[in-house]
Amino acid sequence: PDQNLNGVRDDIETWINSQPITEVQKKAAIQSAQALQKTLLVELTDKVALQAVGDDLMLATACLSDAYMPTYQESFKLSSRIEALTANTKERTMRYIQYNRARSGSTTKAPKNYTCP
Repeated sequence: PDQNLNGVRDDIETWINSQPITEVQKKAAIQSAQALQKTLLVELTDKVALQAVGDDLMLATACLSDAYMPTYQESFKLSSRIEALTANTKERTMRYIQYNRARSGSTTKAPKNYTCP
């Protein structure tokens, strides 16, 4: 469930909010969770929608990395944990695999001149 309709499952949002990280890092983590949740919901035959989700993921990665500067490597650990929580059932894992298959061979550029939450 997502009671507040912010695009993040409540269990993931609760987990993020319980972490001993700054508010900026929490906002970036929520953005990452929102982008990852979209991978489970996007229409897999819609190339434009798939590209938009890929772009959202790249932006979320950049913002999370920025939030952890200068120790941006820590953002990768948090991102990996959010990814694991997002795909924490067989059905979700299979859907995430299908998303990645649908994106296979596509490219996404790192965002430029972006604004983070």
